[in-house]
Order: sequence, then C-alpha cells, then structure tokens
Amino acid sequence: MKKSLSQLAIVSLLAVSTVAPEARSQALAKRVAAASDRSVQFSYPVKPGICGDGRTFISTGAGNFYGSYSGNSSDQCAAGPARVVADLAGGAVVGLRTYVGGANPTIDAITNLGTVTPADAADFLLGVAARADGKVGRDAIFAAMLADGVDLSARLLDIGRDQNRPLETRRAALGALGRSDAAQLDRVGSALVQIATNENDVQQVRTAALSVLARLDRGAGIQPLIQLASGNMTSWIGRESMTVLARSGDPRARQFLRSVVQRTDLPDEVLATALRGLGREYVTGQDANLLRSLYPRLTGQRSRDAVLSSLAELGGSENVQWLTTIVRDQSATPEARRRALQYLVRAGATTPSLLALYDPAADQELKEALISVYSRISDKAATDKLVWIARNEQNRAVKRRAISALSRNSDPSIRAALQDIVER
Repeated sequence: MKKSLSQLAIVSLLAVSTVAPEARSQALAKRVAAASDRSVQFSYPVKPGICGDGRTFISTGAGNFYGSYSGNSSDQCAAGPARVVADLAGGAVVGLRTYVGGANPTIDAITNLGTVTPADAADFLLGVAARADGKVGRDAIFAAMLADGVDLSARLLDIGRDQNRPLETRRAALGALGRSDAAQLDRVGSALVQIATNENDVQQVRTAALSVLARLDRGAGIQPLIQLASGNMTSWIGRESMTVLARSGDPRARQFLRSVVQRTDLPDEVLATALRGLGREYVTGQDANLLRSLYPRLTGQRSRDAVLSSLAELGGSENVQWLTTIVRDQSATPEARRRALQYLVRAGATTPSLLALYDPAADQELKEALISVYSRISDKAATDKLVWIARNEQNRAVKRRAISALSRNSDPSIRAALQDIVER
C-alpha cells in the first residue's frame, strides 16, 4: 500500500511539474489582463552580456545597440534585469516598452507585478506576439529574446510560418532565429529552407528566411544556401540565394562565387550578382585578378558593369591602370570606353592622367564625356584644359560643349577667355 501511494505521489509530482510552466504563464497573462491601471510592468533575468542604461538603449553584445545610444555618452551599460512595460486597452496589450539595467523608477498609474522567471516572461511575450496586431508582435519578440536560458526556436518558427501574423512580426521571429542555440541549428536550418522554398508564401518572408540562413552560428546555413543557389539559378529562389551568398564572408560562399563567375551559361543578371559579391569587402588580390581576366569575355552590360564597379571601388594603381587601358582601347566599343571612364574617376585617377586621355581620343562622345569629367574636377589644370579645348578643338559640337562647361565658371579670367574665344 505504501508502495502504491509512493508511485501515485511521483506521478502526481510529474504531472504538476509538466503543467506548471504553462500554468504560471497563463497566470502571468491573467495578472496582466486584470490590471486596473492602463499600464503594467514586470521584470525578469536576461542573458549574460546584455545591458542597458534603463532608459534609452539596450546592448545585446559588442556593437549591437537598440534605441538611442551615443558613443560619447557617459551613461554606463548596466547588466539586467529586463523591465517590460505593457500598455493595455480593454485588457489587451497594445504597446510594449523594454528596458535593461539602470534604476527602476516609480511610475504613476502603473501596476508592478514584480520579478517573474525568464521562462514565464518569454512565454507570455511570445503569446502576445502570436496574437497581437501591428508592431506589438515585433516588440514582444525582441523582449522575449532577452530572457535568460530559454529556447524559443520552436515558438519562433511557429510565428514565422503563420501567414495570419503581421509581416513585420513574422520577419522579427525569423530574425531572432539567427541566435538559436547550437543544438537547434540543424532543425532551424531545415525549417528556414522550407519557409524560403514555399512558393505560396510572401516573398519578403522567404527572403528573410534566406538572410537568417546566412547568419546562423557556425555557418550552419551556408551549405543549404549553396544547394538552393545551385539547383536553379534562373529561378527566384536561386537568384535570391545567390544574392545572400554574395554578402557572406564564409569561405565556402566565397569559393562558390569564384566558381560561378567563371561559368559561361548563366543569365547576365545572375552572373552580375556573383561578380559584385566577389568584389565586395571580402575581396582578395587574387579575386581582383580574376575579375580583370574575366572582363574581356563578358558580353552582358550588367556583368561588365559589375566588374568595373568592383574594381573602381577597390581603387589602387593596378586597377586605375587597367581601367585606363580600357578607356584608351580603340578596339573597344565607344560605350565600353565611356563607362570605363566613369569608373576610372571613381577609382581615384589623378587629374594629369585624366587630362592625358583627351588628345589621343578620336571618338566624339568620349571627348564630350572627358569634358564633363574636367568640368566636375574644376581645378586649375582641368579648367585650363577646357580653355584649350574651347580654343583649339576642330569638332564644332565638342567645342561648344567645352564652351558651355566654361560658361558656368564665374572666374573673371575664364570669363575674359570665353569672350575672346567667342569673338574670334
């Protein structure tokens, strides 16, 4: 008999321990809804490393600040707890404000529920996010993510999938999954792929899922992104996956881009995306060499511009010289030479090197483009060159372009030179 009673007690204890968190969460929701004031607040412990000033900003890690923060501020970033102030209307939450650290000021007409467990706080807040309209859901998810020691990935995925939730709430839920626990990465990654490939869902949510895949810890989402991009690069999912990979600094993404840019069977738009990605902040000297070597065989305007813009942003004498060579290349199309000139200026070409391009130029449109460049530079050397062109150029249309550029200069000596040119 004693044994049976003991077993019954164990079963009862397990049942209580199983339902207790839900019961406590429901109790918190009831306490909030029953508040007589228009606002209610509660506090809960936050993850290590989260701090704030208790008034204007919250930091979730090095360089990650939410709210109004000034680097010159003397305010200290103090560790938690978090304090959530919920504004109520008819018992429903219509607004949320979250603070971390600092003093806990006394506010009139507000019910203080005191400190609750992180699990209860997160469960209540995600319950709000799962029901609320407008921006409240987004704010609730942010507050829930601060809670210490709570795995929210399953609930966040449910909200992210729910097409009846506001778009911003769904994107916030998916964005929060980027900080999932290591043990959940594979499950979260698979779920994000399912959301991204669901053609019945809105594209903004699908794009958000792809972006989160690229941010998963330990690079857990990079290989799935490569598979999506490789599957069909002309489809929406293939192009968007490529775009996300192009922003990634993961070595696997970089190697994938290097292989893609050398393909000759891709649409110009897809190839341009890969080329731009290869030339961004993670570009190496070898990547720059590869971009320069690929340019002659590219036929699409977007892909050619992607190479030119990438190398122009890199700058440096080698890229400046390469762009100069294209501008001088009379076998290149006039359009290609003019576009190379635009990027040559962005690459940091010196005024003397730009002035030296005019005399050998035979193409009228290239000459006119050079005149526009000299007009924008507007230093003495460039202005003197414009005066020389206005005096000596035999092509009347080009001559008029130089005179027009000089007419906007208010310098008395330039005005006098123009008068002399016109009277001749």
